[in-house]
Amino acid sequence: MELPDAAKGRRKLWDIAQHLHCSIVGTCLSMDDLRKLTRKGGMRVSDDATDYCIHSYFVREAGSNGKLGRLLHKMLDDRHAVDIRRFSAAGGDAGQIEALWNKAFDSGRVAGAYWAVMSLRAVPQELVTTAYGQVHMLSHVLGSYNRNAIQRVAAAEKQIVELTRQRDAAQAAKLELERSKEKQIRDLEAELLRARCNAPAQPASPDARETLTLKSRLARAEQRLSAERERRRAAEARIARLELLDDAETPQQAPAPAAQPADTPATINVAGQCVLYVGGRQALVPHIRSAVERRQGRLLHHDGGLEQAPRILENLVTQADMVFCPLDCVSHAACLRVKRLCQRLDKPFLLLRSSGASSLVRALRSDAHP
Repeated sequence: MELPDAAKGRRKLWDIAQHLHCSIVGTCLSMDDLRKLTRKGGMRVSDDATDYCIHSYFVREAGSNGKLGRLLHKMLDDRHAVDIRRFSAAGGDAGQIEALWNKAFDSGRVAGAYWAVMSLRAVPQELVTTAYGQVHMLSHVLGSYNRNAIQRVAAAEKQIVELTRQRDAAQAAKLELERSKEKQIRDLEAELLRARCNAPAQPASPDARETLTLKSRLARAEQRLSAERERRRAAEARIARLELLDDAETPQQAPAPAAQPADTPATINVAGQCVLYVGGRQALVPHIRSAVERRQGRLLHHDGGLEQAPRILENLVTQADMVFCPLDCVSHAACLRVKRLCQRLDKPFLLLRSSGASSLVRALRSDAHP
């Protein structure tokens, strides 16, 4: 990729101080990038080669103007051409270059900015040293974060096992309950039919007490039938909620945020994104819309099926970049339908514990407020 003239006052990778090569290779290229270079360079990597072995090999090769050193340099330039142009446009203005680096570091976009700082000749040595120190410490912060994340994942996996056990038990209970209720309903319907058939034949009978007994049995049978149907609906709703809670507890893989302490929640960036909110209370929709728009997002809302046709959901999910669904105020059928649509369309689907606007605000919490 041809760079503008202003970007050509740059160092080759092998001209950069050797002690910087490890941080450049580890920060600016992924392990997938390095494995591609081994194939492109005609190398054969043994099956038991670790990531560390491959990384160390390329760090050594970065210091020589050989085939792999040139391939490394070209891949770094190709991957980070946009950042090279942005830093090169600052010319020799040290203050502007430092401002660009600080902005990139604070926002977590470190890889391209780090390569630009290390390779541009116009960058002051003091900034090179500062950037190297920040990236070095960042690796320690991320290491601590990842250790804590592993512990949280292990705890979450235990919760998943327990939730799965509860769900399986609930499903088994549901099947047994359905069989029992179906039998009771059939028996009650048969009893109701017999009562209705026998009721007209009694008016001429002198025994009015028997007529009253039949009417009473008929009323009780109708009440029991209604109660059994209501219990069945409640059991089905409980199973649906358990399935949703199972999904809510499943850990999601996501990249660790840059320079973020272990106890700081991950942020969801909705800038320029279309957010679909399914369910919730209608009175809170303006507050939710305001929270999304303050973060430069756009909100779509569906009431979860109470007032809007369910078929509209698929069209809204197709338009959205991400979907939120509060567990406490939405039709479970609608929530499950949205979940399956998101899986089919490969859209992020996030469950909220409550329908309050603060629950969404916590999910969208960001350090950058407009």
